Amino acid sequence: MNFIIAGAGYTGLRVAEELSKSDTCLVSRNFDQDIQFKIQKINLDSNSNKIKTVDPFSVLYTIPPNKDQTLDLRLQNFVNSLNTKPIRFVYLSTSGVYGDRSGKLTDELIETNPQTQRAKKRVEAEVFLEKWCDKNNVRLVILRVSGIYGPKRLGINRLNKNFTVISESEAKPGNRIHISDLVSCCINALKKKNLSKIYNISDGCHKSQTWFYKSVCEYSGINKPKEIKTSEAIKTWEETRLSFMKESRRLDTARMNNELIDNLIYPDPRNGIIDSLKEEKYIIE
Repeated sequence: MNFIIAGAGYTGLRVAEELSKSDTCLVSRNFDQDIQFKIQKINLDSNSNKIKTVDPFSVLYTIPPNKDQTLDLRLQNFVNSLNTKPIRFVYLSTSGVYGDRSGKLTDELIETNPQTQRAKKRVEAEVFLEKWCDKNNVRLVILRVSGIYGPKRLGINRLNKNFTVISESEAKPGNRIHISDLVSCCINALKKKNLSKIYNISDGCHKSQTWFYKSVCEYSGINKPKEIKTSEAIKTWEETRLSFMKESRRLDTARMNNELIDNLIYPDPRNGIIDSLKEEKYIIE
């Protein structure tokens, strides 16, 4: 099997590193470092691309929608650019498609109810892919991913700049996944047989984002952020961060654990934080 990884960002590059270099091609607009893979440089904001494919192949699509467009035209341009059709298409979506669930346990059968424009685009992309994959006899796997953390994705730069968090007593449940576990899920989604269409991707720990940031501070030696009430956050936080605060859910990961991945490396995010800090050479022994 050959693999096309659409997007050479944080997730795409790490997945590619775990696949055979001879069988893997990265497709992206930018390549910021010396890439040891076959690459195709394209701009998916244009519809004039042609992507060379080698059959049989599967696709992992990690590219976010253009924030300035109503629909995910990048995704549409991508599938229209393929020389031939893949065997399987793995799409990285977001758990934000469920909207606000008031902290309730949320499995893949819950109807989507996106509240933000970015989440609405993801739902539209999922629907588009379902129709396209059905029409072209392509197996579709959708990964609804929670907050990704890992080396260089712990928010340390923000924590060093008068960062504030909701007080622990008011903080809502959170969902997150370490990049190493996400990579395993992506590779299994590309390779394993008899998978379902949709999977929630999370470590199953629902501790709040406030707890997470305070833990990062504890293990790195940074001063803990100031805790504020929700009413103050509404007045002082930017709109994007407020949109995350307004939504609350606990992702049910039973399907992921039963079908997609045998064992997570970091079911306890404390260990994920510590190892991420070590990889960054940031942790204070």
